[in-house]
Amino acid sequence: MLFRILQTDNNQQYKHFFCIRFHFVHKSALGLKIQNLPCLTHESKKDLDDARKELVTVDSVLGKTVGTLENDVQKTVNIMKNHLVTMKSTIGKIIKKVETDLIVLKKDLKKGQWKTYQGHCYYFSPKRAPWYEAERLCRDFEGYLVKIENSSENEWLHSTRKSKSSGYWIGLTDLIEGEWRWSIDQSLATFKTWYSSYGSKGHGSNCVSFVGSYAKWFDTSCKVGYYFICERNFCN
Repeated sequence: MLFRILQTDNNQQYKHFFCIRFHFVHKSALGLKIQNLPCLTHESKKDLDDARKELVTVDSVLGKTVGTLENDVQKTVNIMKNHLVTMKSTIGKIIKKVETDLIVLKKDLKKGQWKTYQGHCYYFSPKRAPWYEAERLCRDFEGYLVKIENSSENEWLHSTRKSKSSGYWIGLTDLIEGEWRWSIDQSLATFKTWYSSYGSKGHGSNCVSFVGSYAKWFDTSCKVGYYFICERNFCN
């Protein structure tokens, strides 16, 4: 925008604007048409320049922000990849150990390690495992964690076990607090022989074993590694 100051006889000053007009040329059905756009004042031009500078600044900030976010995302992706690699390695080792233990246990079964009592067969595991793993292994052997139905069976199991000082898992749990059920058929236990105040320890002690020289039962954490006893209804 061009302008100059004019002096009048009364010493009054006026701004005389020399507008730079922009001509917009476009085609129409009648041919070329030239259209004059309104001229810009000095103040309008300054506002536009300021707005342009602000837009340049915003564009720069956005560019830096996007770059930072991209770097953060890439770092997170790399961390997750490393965690996945570690987890895969750990899970692979666990699977290998379980498979090795299963092979050993199956070899024991083939050697006739099942004991017979009143028409049922029982397997006393030489390996320790948490309760849920023990229950799964018994299923793999086409059996189940032992269901003890009377005191004579309980005494026989206790006296027949190989380790006299360690605990053995049996198939009793209370997944619903206070309802002690056998894992094989979810029936409520009618025979129970708790040691002292055990059997009502509350949350976190949901699986049952007998331990040491006692033929009594203890409820404890299912995560503990104990020996276990599998049972079959029919002997092979």
